[in-house]
Amino acid sequence: MTRPSILRSALAVAVGLSAGCSIAPRVAKPAVGAGGPSPQVAPIGAVRRQPSDLMLVRRGDLSAIVEDLTPPLQRSHTLTASLGGYIAAESRNEGSVSVSMRVPEPKLDVALDSLSQLGTVTSRHVSSQDVTEEAIDVEARIQSLTAERDQLRLLLSKAVAINDVFTVERELARVQGDIDSLQRRLDHLHNTSALAELNAEFKKRQELGPVSKFFAAIGHGIGRLFVR
Repeated sequence: MTRPSILRSALAVAVGLSAGCSIAPRVAKPAVGAGGPSPQVAPIGAVRRQPSDLMLVRRGDLSAIVEDLTPPLQRSHTLTASLGGYIAAESRNEGSVSVSMRVPEPKLDVALDSLSQLGTVTSRHVSSQDVTEEAIDVEARIQSLTAERDQLRLLLSKAVAINDVFTVERELARVQGDIDSLQRRLDHLHNTSALAELNAEFKKRQELGPVSKFFAAIGHGIGRLFVR
């Protein structure tokens, strides 16, 4: 077999690594009658996480009625700074103020409790999404593609024929692009799980004018007539 043919065959094997690989390599099963169950062995190269390594993407939403809109805005800024977070967005109009914050995930409940003290809470909600399995899958795919990339680089260093060089470089560029895309996704998962999203809306309490107070008093009095 000629040298270019050998390179093409090796390239075909390298390309097949990504198409036929799974997240974790298969482990050969022990022969029947080998003298009892054997301890399970973790697949080589598998990414293992402990229960404490769970990656949760958490979000908190808070709505409250306040007497003044200035204190909630000030508290939001000082609170996020003290917790190691930041203000992602904010908006204010005559009757309300909305603030979107990012705070360390373990401090989300602390932030919600602090902001809840500013007024009368009308709604409070916390949601979470477990992205641990997705992160494990992405990490495993990056490891597999990295091994394939290294093998392609080795093939490229040994390639002589122009066609072989072009073929390996094209495949190498594709694999590197996949690695970069997966790495961006993994970074996003780490960032969103490290910093929780907190959205707070504060509405100013509406004060009744003289006419409104008059009709409110009448309505209250009529309502008491029907109370036994």
